[in-house]
Amino acid sequence: MLDWESTTQLPNNATPAPKPVNVEDKRVINGETDVNQLAPFKYPWAWEYFMNANKNHWTPLDINMAQDVHDYHHRLSSAEKHLYENVLAYLTTSDILAMRNIGLAVMEKMTAPELQIYQARQVYEESLHTWTYQHCIETLNLDQQEIYNRYRIVPQIHHKIQIANQRLNAAMSPSINLKNHDDLHEFIMSYLFFAAVFEGCWFYNGFSPIFALQRRGLMRGTGEQLQYILRDEAMHFSFGLKVVNQILDEENITLDPQAVMEMWHESEAAEMAYAKYILPQPILGYSSDYHSEQFRFIANRRARAINQPEPFPGAKNVSPWLDEQANMRKEKNFFESRVIEYQTGASLEW
Repeated sequence: MLDWESTTQLPNNATPAPKPVNVEDKRVINGETDVNQLAPFKYPWAWEYFMNANKNHWTPLDINMAQDVHDYHHRLSSAEKHLYENVLAYLTTSDILAMRNIGLAVMEKMTAPELQIYQARQVYEESLHTWTYQHCIETLNLDQQEIYNRYRIVPQIHHKIQIANQRLNAAMSPSINLKNHDDLHEFIMSYLFFAAVFEGCWFYNGFSPIFALQRRGLMRGTGEQLQYILRDEAMHFSFGLKVVNQILDEENITLDPQAVMEMWHESEAAEMAYAKYILPQPILGYSSDYHSEQFRFIANRRARAINQPEPFPGAKNVSPWLDEQANMRKEKNFFESRVIEYQTGASLEW
């Protein structure tokens, strides 16, 4: 083995070579090891998330939307058009917000590169999701200015975005000090909201109204686009909750149970108002009460994942088919879709 110290000449002003990275010194946040050195892994599960995410590679151009154009203009009722348009209006803004939160507020605070690499993929996926909604809007020739401005002028949509901005912007503060207990708790609560509520409930359950149309043979192209997105989102919130648990363990910090419960009830109230707006009257197979109950059921699952009490005891799983949308492997006929398989690799795991 070469002795680099004795065989190389360094400039006079060069600093001494640093010590090798000890894997046990790595931390999710507040780490002091070299963030540019990927291996050895301390969090091999984060690398597995990255590898699995690449198996779900796709673009919105892979899916045939011709039938959706016919459905929208000739088969959807006015109530179903109202539902479809407002779900897209909410999602378009939300995924841009998600992209900025990960890229600007969360990723730069991670001090283990295996975590950052998956989150870099997540930033890409959020931008891909935004492209997907834009592709649907363009394909159906909807009024883009009107659709994109709904998050500003529709109170029920705006309120959800307002809550998200308030809770997520705290993590973007340049003065936040993650070695300070109060700042650290605020950051964890912000990231918990993002993983458990924003992606884990609002997104995960947010596609259900479109899936309800898809299950009746309507807007199947859009439904399939959202199935791809749901697979991404399932990995996003799973990763986020795992990171939250890891930080709580490493930093020896306990979440304020009252603050957590307030987060759940605030998000439920906003979701109920949103559900009543997009569904003022039930459509066949779906209603605002149905949507809100499923939110509560999913919220209980997310709370259990971080060892917190269920915020809505007794909530029922009224959409058992929703999880199938994230796990389904779909093989396609060439004339139905440009893709042969729903994913490029083996079954995804998270």
